[in-house]
Amino acid sequence: MAHKTRLKRKAADTPHRVNEPAVSPQAGARGSRQGKVRKEFWLSPALLREAQAHLGASSERETVEMALDLVAFRKELGEGARALRRLDLKRLD
Repeated sequence: MAHKTRLKRKAADTPHRVNEPAVSPQAGARGSRQGKVRKEFWLSPALLREAQAHLGASSERETVEMALDLVAFRKELGEGARALRRLDLKRLD
């Protein structure tokens, strides 16, 4: 058991190299995986279907990617709103 844990920890400590293809060049269309990492999660099927319907995603993978993108966008919106509050705006008329 300790051996498996040590192997997992070592793999987790190894940085993912974004510029290296995740699959061989012969994989064709699967080359779109470049710069991505494989993860495995236990997700609620009902919640995943609901998110997929709301987002209009064509696959579960696309649903998860769109949801993560929305989280990052929400952070950017918050940062932009905070930056606007710091501005000293004057009326134009």
